[in-house]
Formats: sequence, structure tokens, C-alpha cells
Amino acid sequence: MAHCSTNLALLHGPAWGLRFAEAYEEAGGVLAATASERLYWQVRDGLACSEEVQLVSQPWREAGRTDLTAQAMEERLDAYVTALMDALG
Repeated sequence: MAHCSTNLALLHGPAWGLRFAEAYEEAGGVLAATASERLYWQVRDGLACSEEVQLVSQPWREAGRTDLTAQAMEERLDAYVTALMDALG
């Protein structure tokens, strides 16, 4: 779930990544026992992805998503991780 959330944030914007866990659960998916555990994995995956944004953006541009420059994806990832950290309080 955490990795899908990160990918959605990169491809479509932070709101998509932030909403995915809830949508997954509404569709019958089973998540980690507590919200803090889910948040841990989401933050961890987002931070791990930060090392690969340059590599991830190129194939998407080649597939026609020319809006997904490395800079755009970095900005989306930053906003996503910031929102997750804000949820920590």
C-alpha cells in the first residue's frame, strides 16, 4: 500500500497518494493494524523513493507523460512526504 501511495503521489499529485490507503480499505483491502504503522511505511517508502526520482521520471516521459519531469516529481514527492509528516503532528 505504501509503495502504491508513493507512486500515485508521483504520477498524479500528493492528494492521490494521501487518499489511496483509505480507498484501498474501502475496497476491502486490509492495512496495518494502526494508523501510525501505516504512516511509518508511507514515510519510509516516500523517503526511499527520493533517491530514484531521476530514474523513475525518464521512462514515464518516454511513455508520453512529458509533464513528469524530474523536478515536477521531486516537488510532488516533497509535498507528499511533508503532508505525511504533518499528519504526525
